[in-house]
Amino acid sequence: MIKVADIMTTNPHTAFEQTTLEEAISLCNEHKIRHLPIVDSQQHLIGLVSERTLLAAQESNLSKTSEAQRRAHEQQIMLKHIMLTKLHTVDAAAGVGQAAKHIERHRIGCLPVVEGKKLIGIITDTDFVGVAISLLEMLAEQEPLSPDA
Repeated sequence: MIKVADIMTTNPHTAFEQTTLEEAISLCNEHKIRHLPIVDSQQHLIGLVSERTLLAAQESNLSKTSEAQRRAHEQQIMLKHIMLTKLHTVDAAAGVGQAAKHIERHRIGCLPVVEGKKLIGIITDTDFVGVAISLLEMLAEQEPLSPDA
């Protein structure tokens, strides 16, 4: 059985409750990530922001606010005000299939991987796409040659 520990991202990028919206957006853009776990000083998972959460908290580009006003807004909002706190998590020893079903059933984009309360990794919907691609490639290699070949 493939376990979550086999495919999770270890040492994921994280932020703190006091991290600003501007800093979180910059971090996500810089590292090309869509989910940002929020931890305390002991690396205990306390929340999560997603790309969707960050976008919802931003000033709309359609509003009549200036770039300076938008930036000031993003510098004032702390993640503790917008983070999700009712989180779905998974243990590193859980099976990948079980984790995939959980993500699909609850329509979420990631599962933080915890050991007790401590964040040790993250597994995302993109990780499952990678697993599916690998499995499809393995199946394609095992297919017998057609009689016409």
